[in-house]
Amino acid sequence: MNNHYEPYVRNKRDLKVPYISCQDYTNLEQASKLIPALKQINQSERHLADAVNAHTYILRSNNDDDIHKSIKYGIWTSSKENNEKLNAKYLEAQQEGIPVYLFFSVVRSGQFVGVAKLTSGYKEESFQYWWEIKKWKGHFNVQWLYVKDVPNKHFEHLRNSDNVEVTRSRDGVFLNWETGKEMMKIFEEFSDKKSILNDFTVIDEREQALRQYKYQMQQQRNQQQYYPYYPYQYYDYQQYQQYPQQYQQYQNQYWQQPQK
Repeated sequence: MNNHYEPYVRNKRDLKVPYISCQDYTNLEQASKLIPALKQINQSERHLADAVNAHTYILRSNNDDDIHKSIKYGIWTSSKENNEKLNAKYLEAQQEGIPVYLFFSVVRSGQFVGVAKLTSGYKEESFQYWWEIKKWKGHFNVQWLYVKDVPNKHFEHLRNSDNVEVTRSRDGVFLNWETGKEMMKIFEEFSDKKSILNDFTVIDEREQALRQYKYQMQQQRNQQQYYPYYPYQYYDYQQYQQYPQQYQQYQNQYWQQPQK
């Protein structure tokens, strides 16, 4: 597959992020030369858990693919409600001079996958290559600090602000710093090297396919003198990925129909 097709850009509110990749993500020293966002990951002797205070949240992703893009490009977004909460807390933390940390888990994975620091408030530009197409709006900048697969059993003794086990938390739940500090300490001390980074080359292929799909669909649109709004949907991409030739034939037939 050609890695050098143009990134899909729909309008001025799209976040322009060129595709980047490397052959071995487990060698962070080498990988960070190509992908600067990886430079701060899993550094030893950080002692973030020793901080006097910080704001912390638990965020849950529906899939590994969005975690993959967040780590590579240093961005994240969530539901409108969660984005409003995170933006307000980031602005509050800026005034207080303390950080905002995000603990990430993937739904039904049975583990936490990493920790990131929120480094910006909410921005209007939307990233176009999240796995669930056209669902997420805007973005935050984040800096990933730890990328490790830490099983839920290491956190079962901790509870969130709703007095629920942190491993059963809803997306966007706030943690007091006492709980967040314990979670941070677990990440700092956990020594297993297994992480989502081991799967990055495979997920890169899916990202390439998604970018190529959107580019081809936009090129197809640009060739039409007039066309109705045709929504990009997750179902469309599933069909494209599973049956690329048949799906392309269907799309060609669609655009050849008289448009009302």
